[in-house]
Amino acid sequence: MNEIEQLRLQITKVDSDIIELIAKRQDLAKKIGQYKKKNNMQVYDRTREALLREFHDNVCSEHKVSATMVARIFEILIEESRKVQNDE
Repeated sequence: MNEIEQLRLQITKVDSDIIELIAKRQDLAKKIGQYKKKNNMQVYDRTREALLREFHDNVCSEHKVSATMVARIFEILIEESRKVQNDE
Protein backbone atom coordinates (compact mmCIF):
# COMPACT_ATOMS: atom_id res chain seq x y z
CA MET A 1 0.00 0.00 0.00
CA ASN A 2 1.43 3.36 -0.97
CA GLU A 3 1.48 6.53 1.13
CA ILE A 4 -1.64 8.11 -0.32
CA GLU A 5 -3.65 4.93 0.24
CA GLN A 6 -2.50 4.84 3.85
CA LEU A 7 -3.44 8.46 4.35
CA ARG A 8 -6.84 7.87 2.77
CA LEU A 9 -7.43 4.94 5.11
CA GLN A 10 -6.67 7.23 8.02
CA ILE A 11 -9.17 9.79 6.69
CA THR A 12 -11.79 7.05 6.38
CA LYS A 13 -11.19 6.10 10.02
CA VAL A 14 -11.46 9.72 11.15
CA ASP A 15 -14.68 10.11 9.13
CA SER A 16 -16.11 7.05 10.83
CA ASP A 17 -15.14 8.47 14.23
CA ILE A 18 -16.78 11.80 13.37
CA ILE A 19 -20.03 10.07 12.38
CA GLU A 20 -20.00 8.05 15.60
CA LEU A 21 -19.52 11.24 17.61
CA ILE A 22 -22.35 12.96 15.74
CA ALA A 23 -24.62 10.04 16.64
CA LYS A 24 -23.60 10.37 20.31
CA ARG A 25 -24.27 14.11 20.16
CA GLN A 26 -27.72 13.52 18.69
CA ASP A 27 -28.50 10.99 21.42
CA LEU A 28 -27.53 13.53 24.07
CA ALA A 29 -29.65 16.17 22.34
CA LYS A 30 -32.59 13.78 22.44
CA LYS A 31 -32.11 13.30 26.19
CA ILE A 32 -31.89 17.05 26.67
CA GLY A 33 -35.10 17.42 24.68
CA GLN A 34 -36.82 14.94 26.98
CA TYR A 35 -35.59 16.86 30.02
CA LYS A 36 -36.72 20.19 28.57
CA LYS A 37 -40.15 18.82 27.74
CA LYS A 38 -40.57 17.32 31.20
CA ASN A 39 -39.54 20.62 32.80
CA ASN A 40 -41.52 22.89 30.42
CA MET A 41 -38.39 24.48 28.99
CA GLN A 42 -37.95 26.05 25.57
CA VAL A 43 -35.84 24.12 23.06
CA TYR A 44 -34.03 27.22 21.81
CA ASP A 45 -31.51 28.52 24.33
CA ARG A 46 -29.77 31.61 22.97
CA THR A 47 -27.35 31.84 25.90
CA ARG A 48 -26.25 28.22 25.58
CA GLU A 49 -25.71 28.56 21.85
CA ALA A 50 -23.62 31.71 22.34
CA LEU A 51 -21.49 29.88 24.90
CA LEU A 52 -21.03 26.99 22.48
CA ARG A 53 -19.92 29.35 19.70
CA GLU A 54 -17.38 30.93 22.03
CA PHE A 55 -16.16 27.48 23.11
CA HIS A 56 -15.85 26.32 19.50
CA ASP A 57 -13.89 29.45 18.56
CA ASN A 58 -11.46 28.84 21.42
CA VAL A 59 -10.94 25.20 20.51
CA CYS A 60 -10.44 26.15 16.87
CA SER A 61 -7.80 28.64 17.91
CA GLU A 62 -6.00 25.99 19.98
CA HIS A 63 -5.94 23.55 17.07
CA LYS A 64 -5.42 26.11 14.31
CA VAL A 65 -8.64 25.11 12.54
CA SER A 66 -10.83 27.51 10.61
CA ALA A 67 -13.42 28.91 13.01
CA THR A 68 -15.62 29.80 10.02
CA MET A 69 -15.67 26.21 8.81
CA VAL A 70 -16.38 24.85 12.28
CA ALA A 71 -19.13 27.43 12.82
CA ARG A 72 -20.83 26.24 9.62
CA ILE A 73 -20.59 22.61 10.72
CA PHE A 74 -21.96 23.34 14.17
CA GLU A 75 -24.74 25.48 12.76
CA ILE A 76 -26.01 22.31 11.07
CA LEU A 77 -25.42 20.14 14.14
CA ILE A 78 -27.21 22.57 16.45
CA GLU A 79 -30.10 22.94 14.01
CA GLU A 80 -30.46 19.16 13.89
CA SER A 81 -30.25 18.99 17.69
CA ARG A 82 -33.12 21.47 17.92
CA LYS A 83 -35.16 19.29 15.56
CA VAL A 84 -34.49 16.21 17.69
CA GLN A 85 -35.42 18.11 20.83
CA ASN A 86 -38.66 19.40 19.28
CA ASP A 87 -39.61 15.82 18.39
CA GLU A 88 -39.35 14.75 22.03
